[in-house]
Amino acid sequence: MSESPPPPSTPALPFDVAGYVEAVSAAIGLPIPEETRDGVIDNFERIWQVARPVVEFPLPDDLETAPTFEP
Repeated sequence: MSESPPPPSTPALPFDVAGYVEAVSAAIGLPIPEETRDGVIDNFERIWQVARPVVEFPLPDDLETAPTFEP
């Protein structure tokens, strides 16, 4: 059997996810049990991978928002 290719490398996140989870959970009064903390951090890292193309999509500086949304 041939081996699967390695997964693409994921670039470093632009912020400290563990620190963010800790700060936000404290700010909103939501304790995160120690046994689930690593899973919460992993999920935030996955969320970044999904959101990254949208966040990094280049927009022109003179872009104006539409006054109403019409699908």
